[in-house]
Amino acid sequence: MEGLFNIEFDFWAVILLFGSFQGVFLAGMLLTGRQKGKSIFFLALLILIVATNLFNYLLLHTNLYTFVPHLVHVSTPFLMLLGPCYYFYIKSILERKIKLQTRDLLHFAPFLLGALFFAPFYLLNSLEKTELLTYQLSFLKAELTPEVAIFLLAQIVVSFGYIYYSIRMLKKLKERNKIRSFENKYHWLIKFSRAFLIFWSVDFLGVVWYFVQGEIDRRVYYITMLCCAVAINMIVLFFYRNSKVFLQVFLNNENSKYETSKVSNSDLQKHLIELVSYMESERPYLDAGLSLQKLSDHLKKPKYLISQILNIELGKSFYEFINEYRFNEVKHRLKDPKYRDLTILAIAYDSGFNNKNTFNKVFKKQAGITPSEYIQNNLKVKS
Repeated sequence: MEGLFNIEFDFWAVILLFGSFQGVFLAGMLLTGRQKGKSIFFLALLILIVATNLFNYLLLHTNLYTFVPHLVHVSTPFLMLLGPCYYFYIKSILERKIKLQTRDLLHFAPFLLGALFFAPFYLLNSLEKTELLTYQLSFLKAELTPEVAIFLLAQIVVSFGYIYYSIRMLKKLKERNKIRSFENKYHWLIKFSRAFLIFWSVDFLGVVWYFVQGEIDRRVYYITMLCCAVAINMIVLFFYRNSKVFLQVFLNNENSKYETSKVSNSDLQKHLIELVSYMESERPYLDAGLSLQKLSDHLKKPKYLISQILNIELGKSFYEFINEYRFNEVKHRLKDPKYRDLTILAIAYDSGFNNKNTFNKVFKKQAGITPSEYIQNNLKVKS
């Protein structure tokens, strides 16, 4: 019994500890931040479930469970909530005013089934739990019982089903709306959904391996642990490197300002189509003095409505929206032989830019290279 209480702290323990800490910290930041909303709640819940699952692995891997046996597997049934939470997260991003109804409680039924599955373990006292876990962990492989097999399959099927439905929901919206609003927000959400699908695919392959071998191999857990830790750290890294996209898209920050707006999503999309049509036919962006007020006067739409359209549908500010048109105009003229005698700066001014620094900054952001490098690359292609 003396070796029972020896705590093992190795490379894997560091990964588990760091991942769980990062997840809890980020979830805490999201929930206690100034920005509130259902999308923030569901994203924080997703991160927290993965983080607590890592902590569960940490307890088992380091033998810490001998001190706190009642904390073991407390988080495991919550894995059944990853699929439903992800679905509601995506839905809360797409719909400005999402209302949860009584029938939505059915989405949380898998969690209750998971809790029921672990109920016999929860009812054990601390000594019984410790002895059972010690016995199970003494073997590298364990028998794949029908009950465990059903739980693992249910966990995978539920998650895959919800993620598939979320991606399908995004694609349907994209097909129905032939506007550029999906170039930013929905582009990122589809990528995020696919990344989440890959995350669960690793678990699925692990379960397939169990079925092929007819037993549970604890070494496969390490792959799952690593995926959970990588997923948490990728979200944290993305948050710090792309804070604006994270706030606008993944936290739905722009939509929260318009929570009380009476303009529906369908009306916003109609207004956006009119705005884009006007921009492409009249090309008002060529006017270096174009302002939100001027555009409002031309379209006969209030300024707040134009800002709302751009923020919610495109995730862009007024000047980001206008300068993107100007950038495309410059790019078009740089390829047009009739503008060959003009300098880059002259073309930029003719395209609506009124400041060299602004032009260079916008061009570098949009193209990833400077205007001079862009021209040189085109010459190389032609030659």
